[in-house]
This record gives sequence, structure tokens and C-alpha cells, in this order.
Amino acid sequence: MSPLLWGALGAVLIAAELVLPGIFLIWFGGAALLTGLVTAVWHGWGLVTEAGFFTIAAGVAVGIAILRVRRGNAVSEDGAARINDRAGQLVGRSVSLTEPIVNGHGRLFVGDTLWAVEGPDRPAGTAMVVAGHSGMVLRLRDAVELPEDVPGTTA
Repeated sequence: MSPLLWGALGAVLIAAELVLPGIFLIWFGGAALLTGLVTAVWHGWGLVTEAGFFTIAAGVAVGIAILRVRRGNAVSEDGAARINDRAGQLVGRSVSLTEPIVNGHGRLFVGDTLWAVEGPDRPAGTAMVVAGHSGMVLRLRDAVELPEDVPGTTA
């Protein structure tokens, strides 16, 4: 087959991807373009050799596409899992106590939402950091901890 025919086949497959959006036609089109380029450089390949090269190139291209999709989904799943976890999104955020924490419990405004909080007893206005959460109860720690306050460290 002529390199121009492989190029035309590649262009048709890529154009078909625009009309019929999916994930694979563009990769087959790229494999056809690569086959056309290789057959233009190395003349004299028979149709069977060209078809075999196209099959291998298409398989490699589809394999790369599958790996990219899986890697992309793994990255997006982490963000997607937290999209409705408002308390989880606040972890690590610095806050200032709206009300004092007494006996380990208090309340805190973050934006326009009033949150129940747990943490060491501190007066209103103290700088704290959201260390975690249990359901909809935020767990707070001091914004600046001394080395002896951090478990596993010594002064």
C-alpha cells in the first residue's frame, strides 16, 4: 500500500474521532500515520508486512491510551472522593476560634458555616489548625506546636 494511502487512512480515522468522539479512533489514526511514515522511509514492504506493522503500532497506541486513562482516573478519583467531603477539605486550614474550647468541645465559624470542634481548651481568638475530622466534627490543634508537644520528638 502506498504511504499516501496510509496517510489518508490516518487522516480519515482522526477526522472520524472528531465526528464520533471516543477514545480509540485517534490512536488507530496515529498508528496509520506512523505506518505511512515508515513505509515512505523504507520502500518495498509488502502489504502483509505493512499490515503487521500497523497492527503492532495500533496495539501499542491503544495500550498507551489505556494506561493514560487509568492513570488519569487514579489521579481524579482522589479529588472526586473529596468533592462532597467539606470537613475533609478543611484539614490543614488555619482558623481562629470564634468561641472558646471548653472541656475539649467548642464551635467555630469557617466562612458562613458553624462547625462543632474538638481540641485542647483554648480561649476565643486563638490560632488553630484543622488536624482532622470525625464525621462533621473538626479536630483542632494549636497552630504552632512546640517540639515537646509533637509525639515522637524530643526537645
